[in-house]
Formats: sequence, C-alpha cells, structure tokens
Amino acid sequence: MRLVRPHAALRDGVVTAGPSLYDILLGHIEGDPIAAYDDRTLEILSVQRNVHRILNTRAGAVKHLPNYGLPDLSTIYRALPASAAELQAQLEKTLLAYEPRLRAIEVEILQDSDPGVVMSFEMTCHLKKAGLVRFGTYFEPQGKIRLSRRGSSKPRESTGNRQ
Repeated sequence: MRLVRPHAALRDGVVTAGPSLYDILLGHIEGDPIAAYDDRTLEILSVQRNVHRILNTRAGAVKHLPNYGLPDLSTIYRALPASAAELQAQLEKTLLAYEPRLRAIEVEILQDSDPGVVMSFEMTCHLKKAGLVRFGTYFEPQGKIRLSRRGSSKPRESTGNRQ
C-alpha cells in the first residue's frame, strides 16, 4: 500500500487550498507526484488543468451536463469581431458554473493576439483559497484552446468582518 501525504483539501473535513479529488486519485500533476508541490501551487495547477478541460469541451458533449464546455467555436469565429463579447460572457458563465474553486473571474479581450491565434483573452481568476491567478487564453483556428499561466499572487488577509 502506497501512502500519500495528506493535502490541505482533505484535512479535518474542511476544504482548503490543494488539488482536486481527480488529481489526488491520479496521484500526479504535469507528470510529477502531487507530493512534489505545495498546496497552493497544486490548487493553481489543478484549476488550470480543469479550466483547460472545460474550455476544450464542446457544450452538449457531456450528456449529464449539457452546458459544460463552450458552444461551437466555428459559429463564433464566423461572427467575429462582433461575437467576441458573447464569447467573453460565455467564458465567465461556464467557468463560474463548473470550476467550484473560483470565487470570481474577469475576462478581458486582448487586442494584440499572437500570430496564428483567432482571438486571445486574459482571465483573472480569484480563487477561493489560493489567491489570484491570471491565464492567457488563446483560441486557435482549428478550435483548440491553449491556456498559459501569466502570474499569481497570494490571497490577502481579511481585515474586516465580511463573510
């Protein structure tokens, strides 16, 4: 029997920063054992992987979750640039619905897209436990979406009585 160090996500029945259950069961993330990372880094990497999966799934492909994923991108691509704001709103709505570790998300259309990319966004994700992380989101002509981490910061300590 292989023992794995407990992660914050499992401690005392309270969900804190750490990997997803899927990543815990898999036992590794990006080819490295999950024990190689601290809980905050694990959560950020795990969120990045889940966001990538969501964005690269076509809505309707998961029968029991018909709104999981994005709509047919070819329709959106044909209506550009007018459809960019629609896709921006769809990104926010879908990710808030299917990534439970997100507290809030801001999606900004990037005007200077990389060559070979149809459109780009910067997503500022406010994680419930691990703080803030930014992802560059690149929509490629063949319908694939690339995601890269652009930076992160630790959560600030609460100074008020807000819940």
